[in-house]
Amino acid sequence: MANYRKLKVHEVGTDTYIDYEANYQRVPCACAFHPNHDLCAISYDNGNIRLYSTFNDILKLVKEFQCHSQCIFAIAWISDRLLCATSGDQTTVIYDIETGDEIDLLRGHTMSVRSVCKLYYSTTTGGRDSIINIYDRRYSKKQGALHPISSIACAHISSTALQKSARKDTRSVTAVEFQDEHNLYSCACADSALKVWDLRYTYSRLNTNHIPKPKRMFCVPIDDVKSINRLAGFSDMKMDSNRMILFANCTNSKIYQFDLHEDTYLSSSKIQSYTGHRVGSFNIKIALSPHDQLLLTGSSDFYSYIYR
Repeated sequence: MANYRKLKVHEVGTDTYIDYEANYQRVPCACAFHPNHDLCAISYDNGNIRLYSTFNDILKLVKEFQCHSQCIFAIAWISDRLLCATSGDQTTVIYDIETGDEIDLLRGHTMSVRSVCKLYYSTTTGGRDSIINIYDRRYSKKQGALHPISSIACAHISSTALQKSARKDTRSVTAVEFQDEHNLYSCACADSALKVWDLRYTYSRLNTNHIPKPKRMFCVPIDDVKSINRLAGFSDMKMDSNRMILFANCTNSKIYQFDLHEDTYLSSSKIQSYTGHRVGSFNIKIALSPHDQLLLTGSSDFYSYIYR
């Protein structure tokens, strides 16, 4: 077990901002720091995004705008001015933070969109429908929206479940991460395997009666899977700055560290893990410090844990 610190807010200080609306405390759902400026974007359950300045010790609200009519599950910076937000309304929107205008509307999911990542001109989303969509903003819009240039349907649905009913056994794609322009990683809420997709292959040619085959898989040790009473899955994953180490937060309350230099991880492999926190929700997210030395995770016991 790795060393960790357990943190909990016991009082509200000047660096804490609580949002109330009609005596109801708004719930923050996602957070993304600007890559080049002292600015933090936070999304809320009412579909709003707020921008806070982190330059001083006291948080300062810079701007607020409405992005969606429902909860925003994930956000990502596309550029200095553009922010991407996914929602329960089955769409993803790219906004200009300077003007508050909608720049692009991304369609292609049939259920809520739970995760997003970007690389160069490509934006990738993962949904509760177990579909991964890849968009290219250089392509022209159709009927006022961008549509996927490639899709991976049934990305985390087993063949057995597909035979029964894919609709009843949807496995939400909880996180997507680019390693490079060709390799995309994904994880899901009820799949103990992290999957690597080769984007040079056109998965869209497959229909929904076939399970797409990933390039590689990284599996949770079988003994760890047996220790929980439900299907093992992942709530989140993050790569280090070199894109060669991947940390994945599993529903068995362990964060696994995968070395992406390895060809594959089988269910019998021994994998370094971090324990101490509790994962009782798929809203438990993780973050890495810029120097890759500290790993932060939320926890269902209302603490935050920092692993070294």
